[in-house]
Amino acid sequence: MYLCAFRPDGAPIDRNDLLAHIGQMRAAVGDVQLNATLTGPFAAVARETRDGRPLLGRWNRLLGVGDVRLDNRQEIARLAGMTLYPSISDLEVALAGIDALGEGLLGRLIGDFAFAYWNPNACKLVAVRDGFGVRPLYLRATPDMLILASQIGVLGSREEVDLAYAARFLTGMAKPGAETIWADVRAVPPGACVVQRGTVRTVQRHWNPADITPLDRLDEGAAVERFAALFRDAVSLRLGNPASTWAQLSGGVDSSSVVATASLLGHGEPMLAGTVTLVDTLTGGDERDYSDAVVKQYGLRNEQICDYWAWQHDAGGPPRTDTPTPLYPFFARDRRVVDAVRNAGGRVLLSGFGSDHYLFGNLHYITDLAAKRRYNVAIRELAGWSIATRQSFWSMAREYLVAPFLPAARASDPTDAERVPGWIDPAFARQHHVPQLLAGARGGMARPGHRFQAGVLADLAHAPMWVHGWPFEGELDVRYPFLHRPLVEAALTLPVALRIRPGVHKWVLREAMRGVLPERLRTRRSKGSIDARIVWSLQHEKAAIDRMLRDPILAQLGCIRPDALRQAVDQARRGLPVHLVHLMSALALETWLAVRAGRWVGDVRETQTAA
Repeated sequence: MYLCAFRPDGAPIDRNDLLAHIGQMRAAVGDVQLNATLTGPFAAVARETRDGRPLLGRWNRLLGVGDVRLDNRQEIARLAGMTLYPSISDLEVALAGIDALGEGLLGRLIGDFAFAYWNPNACKLVAVRDGFGVRPLYLRATPDMLILASQIGVLGSREEVDLAYAARFLTGMAKPGAETIWADVRAVPPGACVVQRGTVRTVQRHWNPADITPLDRLDEGAAVERFAALFRDAVSLRLGNPASTWAQLSGGVDSSSVVATASLLGHGEPMLAGTVTLVDTLTGGDERDYSDAVVKQYGLRNEQICDYWAWQHDAGGPPRTDTPTPLYPFFARDRRVVDAVRNAGGRVLLSGFGSDHYLFGNLHYITDLAAKRRYNVAIRELAGWSIATRQSFWSMAREYLVAPFLPAARASDPTDAERVPGWIDPAFARQHHVPQLLAGARGGMARPGHRFQAGVLADLAHAPMWVHGWPFEGELDVRYPFLHRPLVEAALTLPVALRIRPGVHKWVLREAMRGVLPERLRTRRSKGSIDARIVWSLQHEKAAIDRMLRDPILAQLGCIRPDALRQAVDQARRGLPVHLVHLMSALALETWLAVRAGRWVGDVRETQTAA
């Protein structure tokens, strides 16, 4: 945890100006020592380290504070002309590079980072965040200071809900940028830097995936070899001490690829202390046949977390987190995962998250083929998907070959994913452009001919929303090999056919994993779902959820129609069709707000019995 403050008028900051913020930090970190640096209009306060990474650093005239883990530490040191010693932190390496080359160096930093630095010669504060928002960094302007911190809780927010952010969250379309749940708190956007010089503040991009152009043609064999090499680098760079590095293992292709690659990097020596698997024995959720195959092939320890559910009452209760997340109600499950890893000595957890947001692809490539008048190819591809997914060719043709080319005024009804949920208040939906948010999701508003890449970029832009999807992630150093920037950049240049083919998503990854994954796992086409567990949770925790929805905070804010939301919950319980992503978004946000307001009663049955 860290914070820094800057007075735009140049007046010096003293310790008394930060007492309230430091008190909030001490409440969060307990007895951990806090180090403070005050120099004129700039001040920084931080715990000494996070997972061995110093949070305060200085290089020549630059003073920095933040959490930095570089993948290209040696490259940056070479560019800075510095002699690199093991005792020099990645934060100091970044500062040395900036000192030597200026802010243009920021686009060369690769890794997970969020930090701010003060340049006294230029009287300038710069705050920067990596391209995928792996590390958080928030800011709040008071009448006389700009305060930045790794956690919202130490900024002293008034905690007034930003309704525009709530609108995006309720539709499952929250796109992390500058906005946060609180109206008076902003974030440094992923891939951007905020520059404050005096009273003037600017935001600049140091990395933008939209600048990457896909290639029309590429040798398949060379592309697979390059992807495999970059993926090995991505996993290798994120491995910690083998005795304390664990990995998630769901049984899907992504997490299994991370685990298998990490195991092979050891050349017979263990690189992982263990793996952890979430098991759900309800319909479609149990993937142990696949995860067990990886465990057996590589001789790994595997901890299984079985049949945890949403809103489950546990000893700790729901945590007061900085921000809401779509799966926040699964807090008991996530706490159990963290406890299992930490109790076994784990400190680093590798995640398989990320590839869905740039490798999975979308069927808008068929629309793009038609836009380029390659009608025969488009029809052939659509027929292949129709057979592979057992869907009507004609309904798919309507969605991908007809509707995109109709004038907006004559366009067909929106798809299920684009309809505004009935529980969202119509006036609220109009004011905050909810229909447009849904229609623009995953490239739906792009013109034919460009929809595939627009959809990929839209998915990638949503990735930071899920990076911080664990309420207890701060207790582990969670690392994401699939978000290694050179790997993502290489994937974004791939022609469509190397990413998606009829019935096959992530083609290049599957090819790269030949001989690495068990074959039936590598070629699997289905994936487990927690939909059944969500419906079961709505039934099992009926008393607590119904109590929460008697007078929802979201209704008080004017966001939802409470009767309609209660009706949708009842329909889901009875097995009737409901868009669960939208429904869980609403219930997750309401739960989070109830916890923040002190209104959540987690186990109503237990409370009533005790009474």
